[in-house]
Amino acid sequence: MISNYENQVLPPVQENEFLPPIGRWIQFGGLFIVATLALAIPIGSVTKYKETVKAQASFRPAGELRIVQAATEGQVMKISVEENQVVKKGDGLATIDDSRLQTKKSQLQSNIGQVQLQLVQIKAQISALNSQIQAETNRSNRAIASAEVELDRRRRDYRDRKITTVAEVSEAEAQLRQAQEQWYGAQARLKSTQANFKSTKAALNAARSKRNRYQPIAEVGALSQDRFEEAQLIVQQQEQAVEAQKALVEEQKQTIKQLQQGVKAALARLQRAKAALNPSSSEVAIASERIAQEKATGEATLARLNKEREALIQQRIEISKHLERDSRELKQVELDLSQTVITATADGIVSKLNLRNPGQTVRSGEEIAQIVPGDAPLKIKAVVSPSDIGKLAEGQKVHMRVSACPYPDYGTLKGLVSQISEDTIKPQSNGARASALSQKGRGASAFYEVTISPESHVLGKGKNQCSLQLGMEGRADIISREETVLRFLLRKARLVTDL
Repeated sequence: MISNYENQVLPPVQENEFLPPIGRWIQFGGLFIVATLALAIPIGSVTKYKETVKAQASFRPAGELRIVQAATEGQVMKISVEENQVVKKGDGLATIDDSRLQTKKSQLQSNIGQVQLQLVQIKAQISALNSQIQAETNRSNRAIASAEVELDRRRRDYRDRKITTVAEVSEAEAQLRQAQEQWYGAQARLKSTQANFKSTKAALNAARSKRNRYQPIAEVGALSQDRFEEAQLIVQQQEQAVEAQKALVEEQKQTIKQLQQGVKAALARLQRAKAALNPSSSEVAIASERIAQEKATGEATLARLNKEREALIQQRIEISKHLERDSRELKQVELDLSQTVITATADGIVSKLNLRNPGQTVRSGEEIAQIVPGDAPLKIKAVVSPSDIGKLAEGQKVHMRVSACPYPDYGTLKGLVSQISEDTIKPQSNGARASALSQKGRGASAFYEVTISPESHVLGKGKNQCSLQLGMEGRADIISREETVLRFLLRKARLVTDL
């Protein structure tokens, strides 16, 4: 009995014999996980993963904005537009108070009227003075002529009374006649000599003309040199003859002057002889003095009238200058009045209006508004943090979601990065960039501006479309890198270097 018990000892028990058996679902689950991992690796090595830089963006116009400036200073009385309002070129944006200019215009018009009236009065006075001057000139001329006639009469009486000695007077007259005859004879000889001089000069001109005709013929050899020299000699001879005649004319002129002096001397002797016969010349002197008095009186009166006229002319010049200044100032005031209405400089949309309320004072040249031209293409301006700028480059693709055009209905807008600012830009306190930056992140103090060119200005397809407009905002996803999912996971795990 003991031996049978020893042969029937139980086998030793293992620990894994106490584990429950693996269920069928667990086996299927394990196989699924293994299969999933086996498929994920090749799929991850092929599937592309897009790394994006997200940025707040808005639509802005491309190119220059049209600046509207105040052409004159003053207080704004009326604001006719608002921001984002469509305007046309020439539309009024605001009106500046023109009461001061209107007052100044009225004053200038009144001054111009008074000045013009003064000019009319001065013109009438000058015309009256001209008439007085003409009348005084005529009176003086008549008085002088009358005095001269009286003088001539008294002289004739004087000559009639003074001739007492016929011999002396006859001798003087004979000498005078002799001198005059010699003078007349010399004048006749002078005329004859001058005629010879003209004839010789005409012969000289004919000889010169002949020589000038011969000269080109002789130069080409068609005429003998002897004939040309003969013509040249004739010219020289005629020139000498002309000089001789000219000298003879001058000599005879001197002779005539001497004879003329002799005539004057004979006349003087005759006058002395006649004067000796005149017992008194007081009447002639009185007549001559009267002529001098009339001349002096006329000249004094004319001088006074001319002085008054010159004063009026000078006054008219000064008033005309004042009128010209007032007229120029009036034109400037009218120009300023036309500029009190600030008008749009181009067709487009008022993107910025610097006027807040009526009563605001503006200065000349101050910027009033900015107008986006209606034909300006749209550009997308995105705000990118400096920490992300190293990932961006020109030509990268962009997908933008526009807040005004819901993504589920219209999709995304595609575009390309066209420009990246060279340096950071500090946000403005009231600008669109600062607003976008605040939406991007409150802690950023500066940003880079990225310009994106959209592929179209419409979102959506078919009838379901959303037109893009200036000022619309949204989020731009800039695709900075495309790589496989496997490489992305490995790079994140720092197992491979970034290629």
